[in-house]
Amino acid sequence: MKKLIAALTLLLAFSINANAQDKKSTRSHELAQKDATELATFLKLDKTMSDNFLRLFELKYTTLEDKNLSVERKKALASAVEAKIRATLDATQTDKLEKNKELFNRLVN
Repeated sequence: MKKLIAALTLLLAFSINANAQDKKSTRSHELAQKDATELATFLKLDKTMSDNFLRLFELKYTTLEDKNLSVERKKALASAVEAKIRATLDATQTDKLEKNKELFNRLVN
């Protein structure tokens, strides 16, 4: 009987933990979807590029959820995101995005 109760307790504990992780990833996905959609609309990007940016922004927001993330790591993440954006877009798209400083800063930071 004790083993059964212990097994049920462990099962319940793991299912609650997994549910909490799903909520975090859902929030990251929502924020990433918003950013990717706004970027795609602003620059008139195709579906493939929009999907690529969605994955990039999901990675960004998932990484930023870490409470132990140092300031240096946040700066490195921002630099990496900026470099990937610049590498993916052509020169005219990059210029147009840089002129919209509010959007550019939000996407990078």
